[in-house]
Amino acid sequence: MPIPQRDLLSQYGAAVLSRNASLFVGAGMSLDAGFATWGQLLAVPQKQANIPNMTDMPLLAQYYVLLTPGGREALESHILAQMSHISTTPTEGHRLVAELTIDDIWTTNYDCLLEEAMPNARVVTREEDLTKRQILTRQRITKMHGSLTKETPINWLQNPTITRSDYEKYEREHPRKWASLRASYMTRAFLFLGFSFSDPNIEILLRLSRTLLDVGGPEHFTVLKRPNGGDEERLHDLRVKDLEESGIGVHEIADYSEIVPLLQQLVRRTRQPLLFVSGSDGTNPSAVKEIGKRIGHRLADLDLRLASLAGPASFAVSFPFGHSLQANSRYSPDRISFYFRESKETPPLLPRRMGTAVYTGWTREEMLADVLPQCRAVLVLGGGDRTSEEVEMARQAQIPVIPVPTSGGTAARVYETVSIEDLLGADVTDEDRRDWENLNDSEPEIVAMAASHLVRRTMFLAASD
Repeated sequence: MPIPQRDLLSQYGAAVLSRNASLFVGAGMSLDAGFATWGQLLAVPQKQANIPNMTDMPLLAQYYVLLTPGGREALESHILAQMSHISTTPTEGHRLVAELTIDDIWTTNYDCLLEEAMPNARVVTREEDLTKRQILTRQRITKMHGSLTKETPINWLQNPTITRSDYEKYEREHPRKWASLRASYMTRAFLFLGFSFSDPNIEILLRLSRTLLDVGGPEHFTVLKRPNGGDEERLHDLRVKDLEESGIGVHEIADYSEIVPLLQQLVRRTRQPLLFVSGSDGTNPSAVKEIGKRIGHRLADLDLRLASLAGPASFAVSFPFGHSLQANSRYSPDRISFYFRESKETPPLLPRRMGTAVYTGWTREEMLADVLPQCRAVLVLGGGDRTSEEVEMARQAQIPVIPVPTSGGTAARVYETVSIEDLLGADVTDEDRRDWENLNDSEPEIVAMAASHLVRRTMFLAASD
């Protein structure tokens, strides 16, 4: 059974954080840049050689080479012409991949979008590149099936793997690359991204999963595009079951456009566990103080840090949080950060000697633009217009927002007018919905419990003992 997005993010994200993850990028990642699918790329050669419709693209390429004078050179020239006019500017998906702390990246794509997004990465295109062991860089991109040049005029840096014969001889003609891929597969958690079962390169995943089934090692994952109905859908389900039996977790998407939002969430999941506390006590100070205190004590059971712009609502949560940590000998000043904007006035004193004060020299807007993208979630208590701005910034950045309605103000308005899916994400669970309802309970302790549960799940934190 395909796995939900949250499980994929939780499990694969843990491997990324431990720097024990590999990523395999397929053709679906380059579609947004304007690159063609296999079928589109080979449509003209198919027509020229009068080859009937077929789904095996490498075999189609093989027939074209056999039937056409100068077939191999003509095929490579055609592909080069089709790809050379497309912009080499990395897409949002490639930029997000570059944000991830993944040292081992593989691709079957000919384009140079990954290299452009990660200019400091070592790029392996030829077999002999793997013999250069004294290169001082941690991140490596391995291009399995050939590559274009980055420089213009664009040409082949490494000739493409494209015909059925190329695929069948690959292991023999590229022994170092294949051995390196097998070694990574046996020692790291892989995510195969941008593939479908109509992509011939899916054979790499199938072969690895079947031949190394009994070796053991980390669990691997793939994100696959699901077909729309008919026999293809039934065949897809059988193939998914085949992968699952081989230890591959499958997450399904309806369209390749879903890859970017998924990567955005993976980037968020692999940030440091930082919770932004937003709000003020203007409309209901006693409720903010009481609920904030209870939430702060509960959050101390979780492995996270707090950040805020040092307002009353953040104090209401942060100081009880710090006191609970001190009581359990787990306090450190970097667990709580209070950010202060640029000002010519004397810096304000914190109400208590706890946490770290950060005097940035920035405007409020600049502080938010820097701090919010570092956070995994936002907790909202009370608040007015500025809190509303912070909530909107978080939503634009795809950061989950947890409003506490019983604290009044912006928190109550957001809770009442915005859906749980829009605030937490589309993959909400029954547990999420239960805790969402409990956020509005009349008993503060129930509210605090629900808030801490939602913080834990949206931030992918381990449950407390």
